[in-house]
Amino acid sequence: MFLMSIHPSAVISPEAKISPDAMIGPYAVIDGPVSIGPGCIIHSGAKLLGHLTLGARNVVHSTAVLGDWPQDRKYKGEHSEVLIGNDNIFREGVTVHRGTGLNTKTLIRNRCYLMVNSHVGHNCIVDDDVTLVNGALLGGHVHIAERAIIGGNTAVHQFCRIGRLSMLSNACCMNVDVPPFFTSMTTNTLTQLNAVGLRRSGMTKESIDAIRKMFQLAFRDTRGLSLLQALENLPGDIIHVSEVQEVVAFCKSTKRGIAKFQAWSDRNISRPAEPEEE
Repeated sequence: MFLMSIHPSAVISPEAKISPDAMIGPYAVIDGPVSIGPGCIIHSGAKLLGHLTLGARNVVHSTAVLGDWPQDRKYKGEHSEVLIGNDNIFREGVTVHRGTGLNTKTLIRNRCYLMVNSHVGHNCIVDDDVTLVNGALLGGHVHIAERAIIGGNTAVHQFCRIGRLSMLSNACCMNVDVPPFFTSMTTNTLTQLNAVGLRRSGMTKESIDAIRKMFQLAFRDTRGLSLLQALENLPGDIIHVSEVQEVVAFCKSTKRGIAKFQAWSDRNISRPAEPEEE
């Protein structure tokens, strides 16, 4: 039988439900209806506010705040919550806000790594194995799909979607959707495929080759067609590949638009002025 380890300086609400083998450090605050699952570690100075549910083996570091009110002027204290799955890590200064709107929720699934000072806004969905690098910011209602990486100090606008196995570089911003399997090096653009991520994912060579061909025909060399027209005219040898269909379905369902392709070598570079001749 496990014995719960709670430091005597921690402040624990009588509404909290804490697994017998959870550990809670000095000066941590567990406020309201918070459920903490087995094997969780809540470090000193962390603050958890209910309605908040943590699954198993989550680690919450010092000064992280999970479950606080949403940053939304419309929020009037109605019931909403944060639901967190298993094996997630929340580093120092992370903030995760509950949903805005009656009975809504913010959802973080499993094995996510939220690094220092990253933020998940109200009503977001963060799927399995997502990484938010230091200072990454998600506005309200953002959906980040599996194994995506959001770079340091990158901001994703509210209601945007970031597709599976995509990667956003440091200090870029998105107010449009990013399809699965792409990388971006600058604001609202697609730079190239996430080739390393695709190989590491275990995807078959046939699927990767089909994605490459789709990228060439629909994003790089569109022959004057719109993106949706180019996707509809993909050749039969790739259109039935499931990963290609995933990109097509993602793009067809966009509400905010899709980031545009721009080769990294074609980006605008600010050059220093030439010195004046004396």
